[in-house]
Amino acid sequence: MKAMPYLLGIVFSLTLFGCTVVSPRPTDKAPPLPPVDQLMRQPFQYVGETVVSGGYVLTVENFEDHTRIVALEAPLGSSQRPKSKDLSRGRLILRVDGFIDPEVYTKDRQITVGGRILAPDPQSLPVYPHLLIQVDEIHLWPVPKPVP
Repeated sequence: MKAMPYLLGIVFSLTLFGCTVVSPRPTDKAPPLPPVDQLMRQPFQYVGETVVSGGYVLTVENFEDHTRIVALEAPLGSSQRPKSKDLSRGRLILRVDGFIDPEVYTKDRQITVGGRILAPDPQSLPVYPHLLIQVDEIHLWPVPKPVP
């Protein structure tokens, strides 16, 4: 019976973190970041900070050693799944090390990413609000099945 409190603690921990898609990082003790739209307006102020964001894939472009994904940003719900496209505040420009298959990461697929904010390159700044992220973790959500 003495093991019961420990078992309840483990079950509580699994329940608490079981809904997270991108793993929490215990070493990140930084204060919470401001909303994504503010990050997009002042990216240089937050370079190197860890962020979790998500949205809908627009394009995937592979290079020799990395992949560039441009996604329509969307706020994340409680399960870290992107909400409606209508709530978008801009674009995410994601740099992912290695190969990402564009036949899997197709247009409009939902993704959630965790990574570090990078400094935008002033020579190639898009005209739309955006955030440049070096991705450490990426989660591709399953395609929702239509309800008959």
